[in-house]
Amino acid sequence: MGLIAFFGVLNIFTVWFFSKILLSGFINRVNRLDENLAEALQSVLSSGLAQNSEISPIQMFFMDLLKENIGKKPNLELLRAKDGKFSSDTSLSTEQ
Repeated sequence: MGLIAFFGVLNIFTVWFFSKILLSGFINRVNRLDENLAEALQSVLSSGLAQNSEISPIQMFFMDLLKENIGKKPNLELLRAKDGKFSSDTSLSTEQ
C-alpha cells in the first residue's frame, strides 16, 4: 500500500514539474511575441505614417466613386426569361 502511495505522489510531482516547465516556456514565448509586436508597432509609428498623407490619384478615384454611390440603392433585381435563364433584357418582367 505504501508503494502505491509513493508512486502516486511521484506521478503527481512529475506531472507538476513538466507542466511547470512547459508553462514557463509558453510564457517566455508569449512575452517574446509581445516584445516583437511592440517593437514592430513602434517602428511603424516612428517611421511617420502621417508624412505619407498625400492622396494618390487612384485613392482619389475610389473616394469619388464611393461618394457617388453612397445612399444609392443597389439594383439587385434579377431578370429571368420565361425558361428560367438569366437575361439582360430589361423588357422582361421579374414576376411570373
